[in-house]
Amino acid sequence: MSPGRRLVVIASVVVGATLVAAIAVLDSPPRQREQRLDARRVQDLQQHENAIAAYHAGHKALPDDLAALRAMPGWNLAPGDPETGAPYGYEVLGERSYRLCAKFSTDTAAAEAPYGPVVDAWKHGASRQCFTREVANRPQQ
Repeated sequence: MSPGRRLVVIASVVVGATLVAAIAVLDSPPRQREQRLDARRVQDLQQHENAIAAYHAGHKALPDDLAALRAMPGWNLAPGDPETGAPYGYEVLGERSYRLCAKFSTDTAAAEAPYGPVVDAWKHGASRQCFTREVANRPQQ
């Protein structure tokens, strides 16, 4: 075998091994899409949490529903799931406590999410998950 042919064979083997390693390390494109959608769902719920806190600060009560939040000026809240359009779940539990819910495709409960660090408070399983939150009790001024 000539030296040029040997170099071509070695280069082909290296390229092939690199491709196999990349496929083994990275998730499939559909899985990556699910992870990005779940990251968006968490981001949406975090924005809702912030809007609920602002609403409570101004009204001294929790909103009756998420539509009341979307009606607030200055907030551009997602109306629902980025994939299905289904509305996010919201339930008032008490004067200052509530629950936000979404349906997730991936599981971040046991490990670090591949799309970035997930704050423990937002880790979720691959199903409908609800997060109980409480608005901070701000001192009277």
